[in-house]
Amino acid sequence: MLPSPGSRSPLLHLAVITSCILIFIFGFLAWQSPPRVPIPRGSTHVEMTISNQNNAPISIQEIIRLLYSPLKFSPTDPQFADENGTIYKLPPNPLYDRKLGKEVLILDLETRNLESDEAWKKDQYDWRKIDHVSGGVFNHYTYALIHGYDYKFIHAHEFSDRHATWVKPSAIANQLKNYKFIVFLDADAAFRHMHLPIEWLLNYWKIEPKHSITMALDPWTKEYPQSNSDRFNRTLTNTGFMIIQNNENTPEILKAWHECPDEKRYKGCSEWKKPKFHEQSAFGEFVRYDYEEYIKELPCAEANGYPEVDVAQCKGKFIRHYWFEKSRVKNDFQENMMQAITMPMQRIFSEKRGGIVVEGPKVNKIL
Repeated sequence: MLPSPGSRSPLLHLAVITSCILIFIFGFLAWQSPPRVPIPRGSTHVEMTISNQNNAPISIQEIIRLLYSPLKFSPTDPQFADENGTIYKLPPNPLYDRKLGKEVLILDLETRNLESDEAWKKDQYDWRKIDHVSGGVFNHYTYALIHGYDYKFIHAHEFSDRHATWVKPSAIANQLKNYKFIVFLDADAAFRHMHLPIEWLLNYWKIEPKHSITMALDPWTKEYPQSNSDRFNRTLTNTGFMIIQNNENTPEILKAWHECPDEKRYKGCSEWKKPKFHEQSAFGEFVRYDYEEYIKELPCAEANGYPEVDVAQCKGKFIRHYWFEKSRVKNDFQENMMQAITMPMQRIFSEKRGGIVVEGPKVNKIL
């Protein structure tokens, strides 16, 4: 397609706006990990401003929110259609009818340093080369920015007597008093639809005030019934994605879980100090049986796994968890960002079509 001689102004306008959007976003990707250190200190709000002689400064946070503004769902939108056209409907009378904002904490918890952060310190940052840990953190942090949630990256110390993942219950318990909900994800887990707020998912999954901890089930098949099952042959839940609600029962549950391997309450729980699946096995084998009423179990298909998994239809429809091929978590982030970037580009192109697109039989001739 060739522009007509009189279409320079709309085309220039398109190019300028598109360039600004791309500069803002790729500037964000190259910069916006927790600032210079893997542990945010003090406020979790980080400002980066971009300005020129004609415009007031605008923060990178606002750029992200503006990009996703036309895509975002409200907590009570009655239905959602995914990229395959599958429709998911909210139940009648959804419980969460407003945005929770800073009442929600999106939480990353690591004993590892961020590879992207280490590269940034050396002036060697390259999105193409960072590992899945940084890729997952970018997904989670951007999701928090889009919806106005709080965000924290907790850099934890290793335990001396148990696997590092055992830090989950204590770290969550220490943050919970400041929030209504904590949404925790492993680094290899990702929000599939970043424009879909957690409030909508709370409504869709019918998470009630009594539900202290929400987790997805692990895959289970008749061919291998012993896999991902506890001693009662009940499918384990996966701690790679959790929604923890601040209610009267949650602190007790987290404390019981944290102390499980000390066998103060659960004889035999020390077995799971280091063998797989560590804190996940301990929760499934012991803790959940004392608190059944307050634990919400989600379908594996909706909040675990990813499309290439053939086991138990665990396709990660809303939350994806890349148990294998962990580098794929970066692809999710890229796809989400490119959808947000290209939508305004397409809108401008369509609106200016009359001045940009030239078609007809005369195109094939030199006039």
